[in-house]
Amino acid sequence: MSSKDQRVSNRPVTSEDVAASLAELDVSSSSKTIQLDQSQPPTPDGTGRPVNFQVIAPGLYRSSYPQYAHFETLGDLGLQTIVTLVPGPLPLDYQKFITSHGITHYIIPVLANKDAEVYTPDADISKVVELMLDPSNYPMLIHCNKGKHRSGCITAAFRKVTGWTPDACIEEYRRYSAPKSRDLDEVFIRRFDPSPLKHLAIERGYVGGVYRQPVRDSTKSSIYTNNTTYATTDDSVHDCHERLRQENATLAEPLTVGVSN
Repeated sequence: MSSKDQRVSNRPVTSEDVAASLAELDVSSSSKTIQLDQSQPPTPDGTGRPVNFQVIAPGLYRSSYPQYAHFETLGDLGLQTIVTLVPGPLPLDYQKFITSHGITHYIIPVLANKDAEVYTPDADISKVVELMLDPSNYPMLIHCNKGKHRSGCITAAFRKVTGWTPDACIEEYRRYSAPKSRDLDEVFIRRFDPSPLKHLAIERGYVGGVYRQPVRDSTKSSIYTNNTTYATTDDSVHDCHERLRQENATLAEPLTVGVSN
């Protein structure tokens, strides 16, 4: 079933649907953009966490490429799902970590925005965001190499789907991509259309509450209007969100303040 078919069907989109459709992705490893990308994971900083680790929301995290020095900390998170946004074979120790912890792992390559004419289609970005909108995947980690650009763009796409304005998405992107923010990443963030996933975000309780945009200007606090009704018929989603908020409260507070470089 295609993404379009899923949107018009009455059956809820599941992670199984998304996983089955990943075979449709057309992000070739022979792409010039991928071939020219020589980005490497940063050296571990001694904190035990991957560099640029961030709590996006309770149970949902982003970071640079996990390395051996990070596995103990990541193991403590009880991860259920990891999405790797860069192509290539996994290091053997990373494979063993994923297997030994029973983690479901997806490799969904996202192109680096280094060429104005070459970028990952919205449909492919939406496949990652759909995984992020399924609480049964939590705790969940998305990562690229440095935890700055691809991870920043995916986080921004998720934010737009959950109601953040483009300006707020870019402000957060810059906080984690500094001092090497990319103008083309910001073009990509503004261009991404969140509307196909808006209904899913609302139905599953991802609009408002812990997912809301930080309010600085009440007239531009969300892309959703004040008369939008946020409702879901699935009480288990709300229960899961509440449990995750409680479990991650102590972790989220210090990690959203600063950035590891």
